[in-house]
Amino acid sequence: MDKEIVKRIADEARDEEANLIIWDERDTFTVEPKAEVSVEDDYLKITMEDGKATVYLKYDSIYKLVVEKERASRSGTRAGFGATLG
Repeated sequence: MDKEIVKRIADEARDEEANLIIWDERDTFTVEPKAEVSVEDDYLKITMEDGKATVYLKYDSIYKLVVEKERASRSGTRAGFGATLG
C-alpha cells in the first residue's frame, strides 16, 4: 500500500474520530480514535492503551484499510480503501 494513501486514510479516521480497521497479511487490527497513529517512511506505527501496546506495520503488508463510520440510520457502516497484491 502506498504511504500517501495510508496517511490520507489515517488522517480521515482521526478527523472523523472514527475507528481505523487495518488488514495485513497476518491479522486484522481495530485502531480506536484515541490511539496514536504515526505514518513513518517505511511503516505505520500505532501506539495504543497509553503506550502499553505498539504495533509496527510495513506498508507492503497492509492490503486493506477501512474508516469505520457511524450513521444514524445504520451503525457499523464502513468506507474503505484497498489494494490487491498481484
